[in-house]
Amino acid sequence: MADLPEATVQIDDEAGALAGGTDLLTVFACVEKNADLVPRVFAGAKGLLTKHGYSPGVDYCAHHFEETKKPVIFIGLPTVTAGTIGRVNSSGNTGSCVISAAAGSAGVLEEVDLELTVAEGGGGTIGTDPITFLLSLDGGRTKKKTRLGTASSYTIAYVGIVLSFGAGTLVAGDVAFKCKTTAPRWDQAGLQAAREALVAKQLQSRSWLIVGDCLVKDDASNVLTEAKAYETSNDRFVFARAQVRDRKPSPEMSRTSVRMTGSPTLTFAEVGGTGDTITRSGGSWITDGFAVGMVVTVAGSVSNNVTGPIASLTATVLTFGTTDLAAEGPVSDCTVTGSYGLTFAEVGSTGDTITRSGGSWLADGFAVGDVVTVAGTASNNVTGAIAALSATVLTFGTTDLAAEVIGTASVTITAGEDDPTWVGAIDSTFGTIDAEPRIDLGAGRGPKLSKITGWRFRRPVQWAASLREYSHDVQIPCWRKSDGPLSGWDLEDAEGNTVEHDERVDGGLLAARFTCFRTYANGPRGAFIALSLTRATEGSLLSRTHNLAVADIACAVAQAETENAIGEVLELNADGTGREASLVVLEEKVNSALAIALLQRKKEGPRASSARWKASRTDVLNVTEAELTGTLNLLLNGTLEKITTRVRVQTAG
Repeated sequence: MADLPEATVQIDDEAGALAGGTDLLTVFACVEKNADLVPRVFAGAKGLLTKHGYSPGVDYCAHHFEETKKPVIFIGLPTVTAGTIGRVNSSGNTGSCVISAAAGSAGVLEEVDLELTVAEGGGGTIGTDPITFLLSLDGGRTKKKTRLGTASSYTIAYVGIVLSFGAGTLVAGDVAFKCKTTAPRWDQAGLQAAREALVAKQLQSRSWLIVGDCLVKDDASNVLTEAKAYETSNDRFVFARAQVRDRKPSPEMSRTSVRMTGSPTLTFAEVGGTGDTITRSGGSWITDGFAVGMVVTVAGSVSNNVTGPIASLTATVLTFGTTDLAAEGPVSDCTVTGSYGLTFAEVGSTGDTITRSGGSWLADGFAVGDVVTVAGTASNNVTGAIAALSATVLTFGTTDLAAEVIGTASVTITAGEDDPTWVGAIDSTFGTIDAEPRIDLGAGRGPKLSKITGWRFRRPVQWAASLREYSHDVQIPCWRKSDGPLSGWDLEDAEGNTVEHDERVDGGLLAARFTCFRTYANGPRGAFIALSLTRATEGSLLSRTHNLAVADIACAVAQAETENAIGEVLELNADGTGREASLVVLEEKVNSALAIALLQRKKEGPRASSARWKASRTDVLNVTEAELTGTLNLLLNGTLEKITTRVRVQTAG
């Protein structure tokens, strides 16, 4: 059977592959709207925002347009896993207003560390007084004074979060509400459809940037599958930049408190062994945010200053389970506060559990294997590893618990992952992605001021590497020190303490072959790329992304020029091999194109030291489906990585 005539290029360990659009980056990212998987070229953030709305991918592009002065190919991916709101903490709220956060109509669009502080002079009663607060979405690095006025809700621009303020008061100076969110995520089906759409559009680029972390090995393998298919199925050559999961940011159990509003009188009724009640003369328990399963605390009565869980609830009647009350009332000037309940259960030698009546362990960032520490309880201040987890039930292995029911307001449950633990974990997770030059995995983040939102979000090292990469020609490493520190990036918190991974100080990521950040001991101050690495075989030149990019140009040129020879008629020798003169003509065409693309001195010098394509002199060509093979010998430029200086101190004489 006859096959479609074509020219192909294969790469061995000392060659590489990528497409000819050396100034174009392709960005794959989940989007707020029009997730139609259509590749489009954009040269400015305004048009991109209009078409797709805000997303982290759009935010990256805004940096790209400004810093590189180059366009991008942007592909909007459907959101498969929506961003979530978790780690809610309102324990610093001393007012009676209950603040809550919910996703907007398109879901949570950005990973944020939200902190709301009631401004000095900005407190008062919701709906009556002109409330103002200081809002931060980057953990306090950047704060913006925000006017709520007499409204009861506030929609935060771009990020897909709506804050709601219940009836009651806010107190000036309170850090009244905190939460953290996750960003939306893609899947392989979306990546595959995007790659196929990119092929149909015949748009070529130097590399791909996948926006959204690879949480597990399969995520990275999905990216790699599409980048390899682009070569093997589509005769185009790229490498994909992807980011592995972040260091777990100390997951913490949400703590949301509610408070009785107004000044109702309370009547306490003793019913029997169970079912004692508190009836209020006005207002509503439900409107104030109380719910079944919450643990409430009463203060200000004579006989009923108690704590216990709610068994059932109406607007005016709160019913306990086994909590004992004494007949009393109506009583004035009582306070009633509540928070979601925690039930500690002793199951046996293994499998003791903590069950929460509201919120989610998963949304708060906990995971199986995390070592959690519990504090603030009467009988269960313990540390242990999570053996199993659902939204509401945390199960330990051998950690012993005692039976106890308590509200979350007074309890902290935290976990964490220090830098060495994180490095070891991601090395173990992604280490088997080996001998693969088509993917560059980055690890570590640094704050970068958004061009769109004005917040200093923690952004992946791959963003920084890509921005520096496209600021130069393909043969220039994005880690060249003489280009200076990365613009606008740092590895420090608001107080100037180094809090992000610094390979110079912390180490481990380069040994595990991750692209990462570093600083230099003797300056200049600021963040740099340590190295930009593919997952090619250790020691291969193709393990450096700039070498792969140059090799990719050579492959793209060779593929295009040899494809132009399809249908050409060659003069043959008697044995069916090509005559020297005919083969030389073909070689000159290919090598001329290679010289233009790689060897001519451009603004930043030649891209390679030599590149020569040579046709086989032994292929028999007087047959159907004649195949001519060729060899491209590519000599890359050298790149200095280590310099050793010996100091000789001379003495007199």
